[in-house]
This record gives sequence, structure tokens and C-alpha cells, in this order.
Amino acid sequence: MILSTFIRESHDAIVAEWESFARTLPMARTMSDVGLRDHCREMLLVVVADMQTRQTEGERATKSTGDAPPNTGADTAATLHGTLRQLAGFDLVQLVAEFRALRASVLALWKRHRAAGVDAPVGAAEIEEIMRFNEAIDQALAESVGSYAEAVMTSRDMFLAVLGHDLRSPLQAVSMSGQLLLKPNLSEKAVRDAGYRIQRASTAMSQLISDLLEFTRTRLGSGIPLERRTCDLGQVCAEALEIIRAGNPEHGFEEDIAVDLLMSGDAPRLQQALGNLLSNAVQHGDPGKPISLTARAADDDIEVRVANFGHPIPAAALQSIFEPMVRVPTAGKEVHEDSKTSLGLGLFIVHEIVTRHGGSVAVQSSEEAGTAFTIRLPRADGTPMKERLKTYTRHPASFY
Repeated sequence: MILSTFIRESHDAIVAEWESFARTLPMARTMSDVGLRDHCREMLLVVVADMQTRQTEGERATKSTGDAPPNTGADTAATLHGTLRQLAGFDLVQLVAEFRALRASVLALWKRHRAAGVDAPVGAAEIEEIMRFNEAIDQALAESVGSYAEAVMTSRDMFLAVLGHDLRSPLQAVSMSGQLLLKPNLSEKAVRDAGYRIQRASTAMSQLISDLLEFTRTRLGSGIPLERRTCDLGQVCAEALEIIRAGNPEHGFEEDIAVDLLMSGDAPRLQQALGNLLSNAVQHGDPGKPISLTARAADDDIEVRVANFGHPIPAAALQSIFEPMVRVPTAGKEVHEDSKTSLGLGLFIVHEIVTRHGGSVAVQSSEEAGTAFTIRLPRADGTPMKERLKTYTRHPASFY
């Protein structure tokens, strides 16, 4: 059986091999079977059609330079695959690895099929088939990588546009409040309100700039620096909640923070992570329903949960929600309604801080149960809990 015929008749086995490999990639752990098999069958059909199409030496030379055949366009299965993999949070190495695995799976399955049958030894015709197969896979890979790169550029442009919008809004609030303060005979209330607006706007801009600096630091390879000391995570939670509550008086908040939440960690960084989660809940939550913050001990870990009701996160986006510059629109909202947190920068910082502490962060979202981010942090620093509690009782300020 020639290779092109084998591919057409062994679709299911090849697609199963593709899915098995894709499942090993980090971003695929929460993807559905349909998402993992995305466009594999269609791409194989294109490969078979290409292999069975007569080709001159001139056409082969043109294809070898990376030029697409005349019948390909922006909506081929391979281009769509590249775009969707970028949206799902796959990096370029993982995308290329998928095609490498597809190539190896097809050739290995064909080899086993030939070994089990009575096919003649590999000759010139079979070598030609393999060459045509490799050409078709390379063409599909080029299309997929091209669309992936274009999606990355679009995502970055969108990121910068939204960032500019988010910085401009508080800056306008500062400017207008400054102009108001220049007017004579202002009432005490007007001065106080203008001060509050400036304070809130400054806090918003500071958070955006802080997140950008942290993102840049992680991309340069140094990671987010930590200064670990014994700290009371309950107090960290309370302070983070108080800051968000002061800046969002129109929202309701509920808290259930247990005692004895001492751990070894960087209190300011942990407060930054919790602040990002609470800000995310404010941004995407239903203003008519309270945001809850729960912190409690769980064996040798501490579990912190931030929950809100509102439009749920689409199931297909859950695996990429902590990736930076991957646009994940909230279900029920238009793309232009999402702010910087929906680009994943704030949540990316949360993930980096938590994992640097040796912890984990997960998200669950549904219409009925709402959206909940759960952080688990290890307590351990080598000091028994009773000794830490004694030290904290005598010298609480020493932990910060």
C-alpha cells in the first residue's frame, strides 16, 4: 500500500497518535479531545491530496523555498490550527513538536504496516512518496507557524492598545481632579472627593506599571525576586482586601479568614497576588453579588480562595488563563469590554508569585457556581508551628 493511501485509510490510528502526544504538553492538560484533535484530520486530507497531485520539478523547487502553492490561503486547516494553538496558550516549540510527532507517527505506523504485510522492499516509488509526504508536512508547518506568529503580533498590538487605554483613563481622572483643585472657593467635600479620585487613579496606574515590570523581569529570565520571612497570611489577606474594598465601595465583600496562618513567604508579594485576584473579581464580577475571600489551614498547606459571580470563563480558555498576552474574552462580553486582566497579565503575575513560593493556583468557573481562584501555599520553613506561633506572639512586627 502506497503511503498516501495508507494515510487516508488509517486516519483514526494517526489521529489517536496525535492526540496521545498532544496530551503530554502542559497546555493540553485541561483541553477536550476535540480541542486536542483540532484540524488534524483536515490537515492529513490536505497532505494526501498534495501527495496525489502531479508535481513538476519546477513546482518542487518553488515549494522547497517555502512559497505556498497557488491553492492555499489564509483559511487552510494548518493556518487555523496555528491560530487556535496560540489562543490556547501553546508556545512555538510545542506547536512545532506537534508536527514533528505527526510526521514520526505516520512513518512509524506505515513501517509497521509494511512489516506485517507482504509489501515489496522500499524502492524508488516509496522514496518518492516519503519525499512528497515530507514536503506536504513542511508546507503545513510553515502555514501553521506563520499564522501563529501573526496571532502573536495581533495579541501584542491588542495588549499595548488596551494598556494605553487603561493608563489613559486614570491619567484623565488625575488631570481633571487637578484642574478642579485649581478653582477658587472649593468646598471641603469637593477637595476631599478630588483627593480620593487622584488616590484611586494613582493606585490603578501603579498596579499596571508594577505588573509590567514584573512581566518584563520574568521574560528576562531572572524571575520575581522573593524575600522570605515568617509572615501571617491571614493579615496579608486582610490588608489586601481592605485596599480593594476602599477603592471599590460600590462592591460587597465577604471574608472568612482563619487564625494560625503563619508561613514562610514574601508578604508584599503575596499581597500583590491577592490584590490582583481581588481586582480581577471586581472587574469581572456581578456588582450586585458579593466577592468572597476565604483563607484557612489545610494540613501543611494554606488554602486561599477568591470567588465571585458573573459571566463565567469559557471552558476552552481555562488552560490559558494564566498565560500573558493571550486574549481570553469573558463569556457574554465583547472583546473591547475586557481590560488588562483579561489579557492575562495580572493573573500571570499571580501564577508566578504563587509558583515561586512552591504553591499552586487553579481556577473553576461556571454559571451556577461562579468563578473561584484557589491558591495553595506550603507553610514549611523548617520551624515547628508552635515555635513560630510563640515568636509571632512576642514580636509580630518582626515578620514583615
